[in-house]
Amino acid sequence: MTPSLSRTSLNSLSRCRCPSNTVPLRSFSTTPSLASIGPENPKFIEIPVPPQHQALPKIDVKGTLPPPRNIFPRRAGDKISPEYLAAVTPEPLSQTTPQNEFVAWKRRMAESRRTNLREGLVELHKRKTLQDKMVAARSKNRSIAREKALHAPQREDERLTNPTVTELNRTLQTGPVPDPGRATRVEEKKARVEAIALAKKEERRDALHTLYMNARSFITTEEELDAEIEKIFVADPHERGNMDSNIWTAVRPPPSIQQMLSAVNNTQKEAVKFHAGPAALTGRRMKKIAQELTGGRMD
Repeated sequence: MTPSLSRTSLNSLSRCRCPSNTVPLRSFSTTPSLASIGPENPKFIEIPVPPQHQALPKIDVKGTLPPPRNIFPRRAGDKISPEYLAAVTPEPLSQTTPQNEFVAWKRRMAESRRTNLREGLVELHKRKTLQDKMVAARSKNRSIAREKALHAPQREDERLTNPTVTELNRTLQTGPVPDPGRATRVEEKKARVEAIALAKKEERRDALHTLYMNARSFITTEEELDAEIEKIFVADPHERGNMDSNIWTAVRPPPSIQQMLSAVNNTQKEAVKFHAGPAALTGRRMKKIAQELTGGRMD
């Protein structure tokens, strides 16, 4: 038989509800998630960065460190000798048994300080000796390399180029570099400039003559303007009964490249144009040749 529960226990169970939200898990990464980075942050969009071993990060060091003190000056003598170590770290005069634990602890601390001072002086002296040897070796190597470069024989490329470089420097110091072909280049440039000026003059003359030939079709009065407007802007350019809205059915479309090539090569698809003689093309060619010979446009 199942055990019975009281009404108070049931009420307490009804009041105990499980939270709807889940417990957030702590990530092992120290990188902030995108949810905690705003859009104004440059790291909002992740861009892969190539590894650069030579690019060292900038370390913000606050304050300045004092220069290290020289603990081994020349006037101080030998600081790692047994006499000096015995003088700076003297042993206690009495070696009696300590009365309590505090006195024993103080003796142990004093002994550790003496040991640390002796070992520290010896290790620092070894480090200073090694650094002095490295500096001396580096200075010696640089001096040897300098003397070797100073007394080295002249290189082959310097021997071959030295006369030319010396001659050029001497020429530059005395004045401008001589240019034997300067006169020829100046004449060529002068002729080129004159040819360009003559071509522009002929182009302006041809444009003026073309303007004169086209002047007969210019609109000079209001009556001519009204007549031209009535001719172009008509109500319905299509033929009677043609309901097409395409303007190219009323006015011929401009010729395409293929049509112009067909006219030149005589490969038209229309039978009338295909069997037509070369009189029209020959006439246009003769007109163009006459225009070139006379130096102006012809009607």
